[in-house]
Amino acid sequence: MKDYKGYIGSYTRKESRGVRAFRFNEEEFVIEDFYEVEDPSYLALSPDMNILYGSMRDGSSHGVFSMNLTTDIVDKVLFEKENTPCHISTFEDRLLASNYHQGLLDLYALEEGMVRKRLDQAAHEGSGPNEKRQEGPHVHFAMKNPHHSEVLVCDLGTDKVYRYEAFDELKKVGELLLPNGSGPRHIAFSKKHPYLYVFTELSSEIFVYDFKDGDYHLKQVVKTLPEDFQGENTGAAIRLSPDEKHLYVSNRGQDSISAFKVKENHLLEKIATYPSGGEHPRDFNLSPDGCFLLVAHMITNDLSLFRIDKQNGELTLLKKGIRTPEPISIVFLEKES
Repeated sequence: MKDYKGYIGSYTRKESRGVRAFRFNEEEFVIEDFYEVEDPSYLALSPDMNILYGSMRDGSSHGVFSMNLTTDIVDKVLFEKENTPCHISTFEDRLLASNYHQGLLDLYALEEGMVRKRLDQAAHEGSGPNEKRQEGPHVHFAMKNPHHSEVLVCDLGTDKVYRYEAFDELKKVGELLLPNGSGPRHIAFSKKHPYLYVFTELSSEIFVYDFKDGDYHLKQVVKTLPEDFQGENTGAAIRLSPDEKHLYVSNRGQDSISAFKVKENHLLEKIATYPSGGEHPRDFNLSPDGCFLLVAHMITNDLSLFRIDKQNGELTLLKKGIRTPEPISIVFLEKES
């Protein structure tokens, strides 16, 4: 019987004490406390799955940590008068951290996979038409494009995706301008083809881009909500299936997961929208084999587990109400037993 394993990042405002570990199979779902730390609000794993990275807070200091999962050694880089990063990612021997509240992008050095020091910081400027959410820059995501050297950075506050060169320093080299008030939040990159999918938080849309001849070209815009939905909603997470045949997003407000088919031309076709099984699906992730989708609900303090039909991308709810406090980030270990 195959076990699926991973980690849950959380806020620690109420009950949570930090990172929790999960394990599930066809018979049981087990969650245990793993690492006590304040506000590990976003998690990532090294390519070899040996090091866990996370954003964190320690009293009035904020920054990132790395944990060697074999030795349990933890390294931290913290700063006063800054906010906890809302997103982190790694490439080669670098780590990128996005600071939403202050509109900052941080570049860290990794040595033997462990975080050592901050190399550079870039501050964004600007605002958007949504006075409540776009009064200033809000960096929400940064990740290296797998097809070339550029890093793409979502700024929800300025309606832009910035293009950076990033190794020893951060150098802005361009930008993609999205519609006013759309609020770009996260990106899913195709690893097989030079396509990417930008999910907007404020307008709940997916913008499909092709990278060709040194530039990004908009190919499609897709709404993630049903046309008859009239309530408030904010887009959250976006993930491609491991085989890149399907794409999923989470909608907070409608509290749902929208599923799309990725066609041969890399454009999207809506499959269906499924109730997520809880309130405020802040994050979700897919198992490495693409068989399961696990959703974290921040407000109802629980998880939902779906089975994925890998042929047609459809979801079947297996279990909901899996109790865990303040969950907002999920990563799967790719070492299945």
